[in-house]
Amino acid sequence: MKIIVKTLLDITETKKHKHNCVDKLEVNQQANFMSFFNCLSMRFNPYYDVAPQVTEQDIEGLGFGSNYKGVQKVWTFEFTIETVVAGIDQQTLINDFDLIPMIGGLQESIQINNNVFMTTDDKTRNIVFILPDNEDTE
Repeated sequence: MKIIVKTLLDITETKKHKHNCVDKLEVNQQANFMSFFNCLSMRFNPYYDVAPQVTEQDIEGLGFGSNYKGVQKVWTFEFTIETVVAGIDQQTLINDFDLIPMIGGLQESIQINNNVFMTTDDKTRNIVFILPDNEDTE
C-alpha cells in the first residue's frame, strides 16, 4: 500500500544529531523528521527509498488550510507499507497526526503560530495524506 504525505512543515531528513553536527538547523530538521516518522511507525512499518523532497509549488487544491495560499514550500514523502493494515485509512492518519509537536521556524515558507501538525482545522491544516491505492478510478 502506497501513502503520500504532503506538509508545509520542514521534515527534511538530514541524519544529523547533536552528537555529530553543530548546525542547529540540520539537527532540528532531523528532529522533525524523527517525530514525523515515529508517529507513522506507531501503526505500521513504513518503507521508503527517497527521503522527503521539498519543492516550491502552488498549493491551491492540495488540501491545505485556507490560511495558506499561493506558492509555498511543500515537503512530499512517499512510502509504502508491506501489507495492508486493518484500520489504516486517511481518517486514522489525520487523527494520529493532529497536534503532534514540531519545531517551527526552520525552512518553511509559512508562518507557524503553534508548532504542531494541524490536520483537522480547515484554516490551519499543514499536512495532508494521500492514499492513491484507495482512490476511486473512473
